[in-house]
Order: sequence, then C-alpha cells, then structure tokens
Amino acid sequence: MTHLRMTRQLACAGAWRLLAAAIAATPLVAQQKVDVRHAVTPDFFFRVTGSIGTLRVTGWDRDSLAVTGVLPVGVRMEVGIGGDGLTPARGAKMYIEAPNDAATSTGSLEIRVPRRARVWIKSGTANVDVRGVSGGLDVNVIGGSVHVAASPRELQVEAMDAAVVIEGTPAWLRAKTASGDITVRGGSADLSLTSVSGSIRVEGGAVERGRMETVTGGIWFAATPSGAGEMAFDTHSGGMDLRLIGRDNFTLLASSITGAVDNQYDNTRVTVGREGRGAELMLERGRESARLTARSFKGTITVRR
Repeated sequence: MTHLRMTRQLACAGAWRLLAAAIAATPLVAQQKVDVRHAVTPDFFFRVTGSIGTLRVTGWDRDSLAVTGVLPVGVRMEVGIGGDGLTPARGAKMYIEAPNDAATSTGSLEIRVPRRARVWIKSGTANVDVRGVSGGLDVNVIGGSVHVAASPRELQVEAMDAAVVIEGTPAWLRAKTASGDITVRGGSADLSLTSVSGSIRVEGGAVERGRMETVTGGIWFAATPSGAGEMAFDTHSGGMDLRLIGRDNFTLLASSITGAVDNQYDNTRVTVGREGRGAELMLERGRESARLTARSFKGTITVRR
C-alpha cells in the first residue's frame, strides 16, 4: 500500500467534495469540536496527513466514516470525500494544517472506518493508536508513538524517534525506526524489523520468514520459528537474546566476529570463529527444519531454550 497506489485509487473515485470540520467562522475558544460523518464502502480507503497530539483509528462493523474529537483554535482540518455524494464513498483524504507541531499537541481525534478499510497515515509528531483494522495499514511518523492492536493483511510502519508496538498477526509486516524501539507481540508469515539504535523485541506467536536488524540496538526474540522458513538476525554491536520456543526442529548458525556466543540451549560446544577470532555455534535439530542465522560484529549472542 504505497502513496502512489492510494493516490491513483483516490483519483478514480470521482469528484471530491471538501467537508470542513466544525472549526471555521466560530468564536475563538480553547478547543474546537470536530464531527464529520459519511457513508462509505466496506473496502473504503482513507489517507490522513498532518500532525496531531493523539490520533485513534478504530475498525468497526459499519459502512461509514466518522471523524470526531477536538482541535486547538487556529488549526484547520478538511476531509475530502470522493464520489457524487449520493452513493457511499470509496475513498477520502483528510488534512490537518497548523503553524507547527506544537500547535496541535493538545488535539485529539478519533477516526472510525469499516474493518476492511485501508488506512494511510503520515504525521510529523503524533501518538497513533490503531485497532481492529484488517484491510491494510501504513503509518509514517517522526515523533510520538505508534500502537497497533490489529492484524491487517499488510502493515508498514516507519518512524524516526517514535516507539512502535504491534499486537497481532499481520500476514505481511514491515517496521523501521531510527532510535525508536520496536515490539511485536504476535507473529507473521513475512516479517522485517529494522532499527539503527532502537531495540527489537518479538514475543509469542509464530514467524515463518523474518529478518531483524539493528546497528547498536539489541534484539530479543522469543517466538516459534514456523515451518521450513528462514530467519535472519543481524547487529553491529547490539546484543542478541534468542529464546527458541515451541519446537525442536531447526538449524541455527550463530556467529560473532569479535564478540561472544553463549549457548544456554544445550551442551553443544561454542567454537572459535572461522577467521580465528570471535565465536561460532551450530545447532541442528530435526529435518525439514526452519533455518536461522544470527550474526553480529562485536555483540554477544545468547541462545536459550
């Protein structure tokens, strides 16, 4: 679900009508109420742009869009609805305009969309909370936080300083941060998690194909390698703690070029690395097994049962 694809979809939806939130031509007050509603299709797609203090998105069992909440005075919000106004809309775009992020920090909006909706969010600073959406979700923020309690078909999150927490089992999952921590509670058939200095944690559920990579952040993995899939863990200086649960049917090669490998899984001996330095561990359990590779330049890799 990319910006280009959603733009094309929105262009095909027909003429656009702008619905201004109830914040224009009213006496100046500390907060202004927002209440926008419209009938939409079950596979509706919605694009949100702009900074906001708190943004909640909830999938519900209604074929309608509802945007409610409050915004500070001086902040402008518009919702563009596609279609002719007589039939349910297939898509919509929402813009929040303010002089700077600080101007919207006290604002709070709740967006309700059909469960099968596809949602795209781009914000400077926001605390984003998404629940119950099963269609598709793309979140891009600089600061704040991202919390997803849902299992969309496709989930992509990109953040600079924001912490990311995902609770669910998206079929396809991509999350990337600069310094924010990434936590996944659940599993995925296809998972990729990347951070520069933030930590990565995956706990519970099953992962069939996955890649977890950091530069200085740590990696903590406590999930079930599923089927005959492949998992790769990479760090430069961050430590790894791999807790292999739920099965004894895998192949693991763990190597640290200048660091250490600590085997707490069984009695297999850790050997000197292939270049005569560092450490290496090879574990082989069962047939038709998942293949795991853990590599670090100078971090310590710990393997546990």
